[in-house]
Amino acid sequence: MERSTIYSPLPNVVTVRSASIIDLPASGPNTESMREELKGLVETWVPRDDKDEVETELKKQFLLMEKKARVRPHKSLKQPEKKQQQPPPHRGKKRLTSKERRDLGLHLIDRTNKTFEMFLPIHDLWKSYAQELLHISHFLQSGWNGDARDTKTETIQNRVRKMDYFGCFLRVTRSRCSEYVGIQGIVIRETKNTLVMVCPDDHVKTIPKVHSEFSFVVDGVGFSIMGNHLHQRPAERAKHNFKKLCLWL
Repeated sequence: MERSTIYSPLPNVVTVRSASIIDLPASGPNTESMREELKGLVETWVPRDDKDEVETELKKQFLLMEKKARVRPHKSLKQPEKKQQQPPPHRGKKRLTSKERRDLGLHLIDRTNKTFEMFLPIHDLWKSYAQELLHISHFLQSGWNGDARDTKTETIQNRVRKMDYFGCFLRVTRSRCSEYVGIQGIVIRETKNTLVMVCPDDHVKTIPKVHSEFSFVVDGVGFSIMGNHLHQRPAERAKHNFKKLCLWL
């Protein structure tokens, strides 16, 4: 027995259009047969008044389908493109590493031409900087007496710890090494572990922060801070808060 077909085959225009939409290779008749089929559909289903407009519109769609068929082949038919080696991006001038800086001696301080009088103007600038940062006169006028349970004391503690000590006149009041006790001078360099000071006798000395205590005066008020609380770089120290009762006034 012969099998009867339930559905009639789709027009060629529909198959080509669907193939272009879902990005599949269009397999079907040539362009001439498609155009003839388009004309037959227009004459059969489109009224006479609208035939001209429909024909022009179908021609545009037909041209678009041809372009897509040429430009967009199926993914399985595409050949892998060779990646062109691009030159590395311009990163600018290369920076020196820490080892190169140490080898060149950029971290070293010349101790021969450093005098105490050279850094007195920097110390004057640091005093004005500390007065603006701490506002000691404002706290004294408001009745602050340095009580550890006062909230103002905690505020001053955080500011003292975060401040920059370059140009500050410091004195070593306590240290595990007795040779450091009593040394005083202006800080000319601060690292994570040490403070480099120039003394009034024009000697440059390096004091370790750990297990040492330093004192200084701002607006007639003396401050004393442990070097363990300064055991950070100045830029990193400015980000963290200070613990309560860690600073003695």
